[in-house]
Parts: sequence; C-alpha cells; structure tokens
Amino acid sequence: MIFRTEITPEKFSHSIQHNDQIVLIGSCFTENIGVKLIENGFQTDINPFGIIYNPITISECLRHICDNKPLTKDDILESNGWFSYYHHGIYKGKTPEELLKKINNRINESNLFIKKSKYLILTLGTSWIYTHNQSNKIMGNCHKLPSKHLTKSLLSIEKIVEDLSIGIDKYIQSSEVLDAKVLITISPIRHFRDGYRENQVSKSLLHIATEQLLKKNPRIEYFPSYEIMMDDLRDYRYYNADMQHPNSVAIDYIWEKFQHTYFNQDTISRCKDYEKLKKMKEHRPFEPESQEYQTHLQKIKELEKELNNPIK
Repeated sequence: MIFRTEITPEKFSHSIQHNDQIVLIGSCFTENIGVKLIENGFQTDINPFGIIYNPITISECLRHICDNKPLTKDDILESNGWFSYYHHGIYKGKTPEELLKKINNRINESNLFIKKSKYLILTLGTSWIYTHNQSNKIMGNCHKLPSKHLTKSLLSIEKIVEDLSIGIDKYIQSSEVLDAKVLITISPIRHFRDGYRENQVSKSLLHIATEQLLKKNPRIEYFPSYEIMMDDLRDYRYYNADMQHPNSVAIDYIWEKFQHTYFNQDTISRCKDYEKLKKMKEHRPFEPESQEYQTHLQKIKELEKELNNPIK
C-alpha cells in the first residue's frame, strides 16, 4: 500500500551545469535553494535586494539590476536609520549616502553577473502588498513601520502577470546568453500573519498568475516546490518549530527533487563530490598532528583541485 503522494516533476528540457551562472530572487525559500547551489559549487547571485516576497518588488529588483539603474534619495526613507522601499532590512544606513552607496554598488555587481547568467530563479511568496501612504510606493519590506503609515491590499492576477512580464522580459533582453531561461517556483512558506484563509487566497493568485506566464512565454518553466511541501511532505515533522518554515530534512528532499529535474548525471555526480568535500572538511580529528589526519587533509586538497579544474 502507498501511504503518501510522491511528486516527481517532469525532467527539464535543458540541463543546468556547473559552468552556468544562476541568479535567484525572491522569498526566503530562494535562500534555501541558493545555499544548496553554492554548497554544490554553482556560480550564483542570491537576492541582491535581500529577501523580498511580492511580485511587484521582485520585478522592481529585476528592472534596476538589468538596467543598472541606481537608486536615488526618492527611493529611500528614514525610520530609525535609512532604508529602501524595495529592499530587505539588511540594507540599512546611518545616512542616505551610506545606504545608497551600499545599494548601488550591489546593483552594479549584480548587473555584471546577470548579463552572463543562463538561469533566473524567481520564488514568489505572497500576493499581499503594503503601500507607503505618503510616497505611494509598494514596500519590499515594511521595516517595522507603524501600520498607520501603510495600506495593505491584494494584487490582482492581471497586475502580477503584467509586472512580472516586464521584469522577465528585461532579464531575457539583457542576458548575453541566447537561450537564457526563467524558473518560477512558489514559496511553500505560509504567511499566517496575513491570516489562514488570506494566505490561501494569496498563494492561489500566484499559482494562476504563474500559469498565465507559462502560457505567455516559452522561456519560463515551473518547479513545484509548493506542491512537494504541501502534498508530498504533508506532515509537521518536516517543519521548523514555527510550523511554517521547512526544516533541513524538507529542504534536502526538495533539493534532491530539484537535482533530478534540472541536472544531468554528470552534474549530479559532481554535486556528490562537493557533498563529499563538505563532509571531509567538517571532520574533526582526535589527533590533529597524526599521520592519518595529514593524509585526510591531503585528500581534501586533491579533491578541491579536481573540482576547481575547468569543466570541459
């Protein structure tokens, strides 16, 4: 008897390889997959605006990066320090000049990277947005502003499709890689602060908008991380203590599904070598001066050298 619904995504038409550059933008699930890619030796640029959740801010991020468009003082606000309307709170400055320098340097770095990237991975988190009343700008993060300064609203499917299409088109046009692809996934992390039903409505809008984007642009693919978490791993043992975020077991499982969807056997084999290297480096010896441990260190150097060799 089968006691669970295992979801096995269809094999991707292309294979992501280690010499491909990958940009990841979106919710905290983006960080989960991004860290896995880094640990397995891929060239990545993860969340140049920090963690962001709604499609409008994700599109805003893409447009600034692809056009190498710097932020100005009109794009930032003061609230116990200086913040950007579009960025996560990790971007904070004591002065406007300090903040803008930090942000615009990062935009420039990401612009150079995204031009040569073959894959863009977008993780959509929510359809709920918060608009700053005074500036009428949509917030990428509320920066703990008092609720009286913000207006909460729900995006329409049409608005999500329209804005994401603009950002995705910008990416495809700016990429120097002719067959650049976009992978969209919907974050399985539930936004219960919006409300239980409100979270379901929000995710539903993201799913419908994504379906329209897939029909609209053949360059876009969908990876079902949401479905894997909700239907395949349908048990609270796969969550952290907050009962909202996937735990390490769930992330490893989704990563395994990701590998078998997007990697060929050579890439999977190379990933296993990176996993082996990671475990070797984590080994803590009882006797650091022993010949056995020196041999272990030499094996680490040899594997590092092998993995650093150019991919043919």
